[in-house]
Amino acid sequence: MIWGILLCCFLKPAAGFQTQERLPFFHGHVFENSPTASKVNGLSIPVRRINAQKWCPVSGMHFKLYGNGSEDFRAFAHHKRGNILLKTSRVLDREAHSEYLLSVGVCCQTCVSESVVSPVATVKVDVLDTNDHEPTFRSADTVHITLDDTTALRSVVCRLQAVDADSGNNAELTYMSVPNNGSFYVVPKTGEVLLVDSILGLPSKVKFYVFARDHGWPPLTSKGVLVTISPQRWATRPAELTGSGRGARWPRALLDPGTVVFLNVSEDASVGSVITSLSPSRFPSAAYELVFPESESSPVAVGRDSGDITISSTLDRETEPVLELTVKIQDKRGV
Repeated sequence: MIWGILLCCFLKPAAGFQTQERLPFFHGHVFENSPTASKVNGLSIPVRRINAQKWCPVSGMHFKLYGNGSEDFRAFAHHKRGNILLKTSRVLDREAHSEYLLSVGVCCQTCVSESVVSPVATVKVDVLDTNDHEPTFRSADTVHITLDDTTALRSVVCRLQAVDADSGNNAELTYMSVPNNGSFYVVPKTGEVLLVDSILGLPSKVKFYVFARDHGWPPLTSKGVLVTISPQRWATRPAELTGSGRGARWPRALLDPGTVVFLNVSEDASVGSVITSLSPSRFPSAAYELVFPESESSPVAVGRDSGDITISSTLDRETEPVLELTVKIQDKRGV
C-alpha cells in the first residue's frame, strides 16, 4: 500500500508536465523592401516537428497564421520536403514594423473558424534593414557665423548633426566639407567645425558645404548645408589717419601702434600650436619681436618673420589665467 501511494505521487506531476509542453519555436528573417511573395530566409518548419497529423488526421491540411501583422505573411507546405515555409504578402518596411511574433495553426479541409485548432508552433520574423534613407541635417540649409579673427585655434566654431532613419552601419555617418579650405576643418566623426588656421586679416568670407554620408551600400549622401563664416576684423582707426573727427573703421589686421588684441586659448592646447598670426601688419615687409615678457620666461613665442604666436610651453590656467604680451613690429626696410 505504501509503494502504491508513492507511485501515484510521482506519476501525477509527470502527466501534468506533458500537458504543458512548450510549442516549437522557429526563427527567420526577410529584408525590407523585398518584393511581395519573397520567402522568409532561414525559416523551415518540419511537419514532423509539430506533429500535424495528430491535430488533423484527414487529408486537405491547411496552415493559418495568427498574431499582430499575420496578414503580412502567408504559410504554405513544401510537399517535396515536408516543410512549412512563409512568404511575404506585401512589401515590408522595417521602420514601421521591425519584427513579427506569430503563431502557426493547423486547419482541416478549409480554414473556417470552427475548424481552426490550437497553435502548433511559434515563429519570429525579423525585418532586416536596407539602406533606403539618406542622412538629413537637423539644422537649416544655411548657417551664417560671425567669428572674431583672433579666435583661438582648435576652437569649435559650430557643430552640424545629421540623423539617419536606418540602423547599424546604414546609420553610421561620416562628415565632410566641400571644397576643402585651409582655415576650417570638419571632424569626420562628430561634424564639429574647427578653426585650424588664423583668419586674422582674411579679406573675405569663407564659404563651404558640409555633407553627411552613411556607411551603407550603396552609401547615401545628404544634401549639403552651406556654411558662411565672416571674420569680424574691424577696429577703430585713429582719427588723424581718416581726415575727419569721426572714428572710421579700419581692418585690425593692419596693426597700428597701441592696438590691443584679445585671444582666448585653451589650457590644454599642445606645445607648438599656432594661436594666431599678427601678419599682415601695415608694413609690406615686417619683423616681429616679443618685448614683454622676456622670451625665456614666456610660454609663447613670436615668429620673427611670420608673426605667428606659438605655444612654447604648457599653459596652466590656475597658475597664470591671463598672459599679457607686448610685440614690437618693425619695417624691415628701416622706415
